[in-house]
Parts: sequence; C-alpha cells; structure tokens
Amino acid sequence: MSSTIDRPSHPRRLTTALPPVGIWWPMLEGPLRWEILEDLHAPLRMVVVRRILELCESDARMPRAPVRLDENERAYIAGWAHAVDWN
Repeated sequence: MSSTIDRPSHPRRLTTALPPVGIWWPMLEGPLRWEILEDLHAPLRMVVVRRILELCESDARMPRAPVRLDENERAYIAGWAHAVDWN
C-alpha cells in the first residue's frame, strides 16, 4: 500500500488565460470561429487570444505560453457548432 497519490495522466491547467467561453464564443467573428473549429486541440494563435480578450474587455496580460482550449471549452464549442445550422 502506498501513501502517495498518483498524478493524473494529463496535467490540468490551474488557471486559464481566457475568459469564460460562453462570453466570448458568441461574439467571436466567423473567420476566427472557423479557425478554431478546424482543430479544437491546436494552440490558439496570439491574434485570436488577443481578440478574445478585447471582446471581453479583459485586463489580463497576453500569455507567454501557447493557449489551448480545455476540455470544457471544447465541449461548449462542439455543442454550439452542433446546434447551429452551418449549411
């Protein structure tokens, strides 16, 4: 028996550089949405992160490390994309 706790296989992000996805996703311009939808697991370009922060009027500093959507953000966007008629 061990007294240590196993670490999760995928480290969680303790803080996110982005405001809540439910605020910025509906306001984000179509071309930027398409860019994100192309690969939800890819790091976001800095111009996209900057635009998200502008839309939310956030005073947060631009992150130095690449920003990726977390599991909940990807689920929100996938559900939104499924509900919207893209045709």
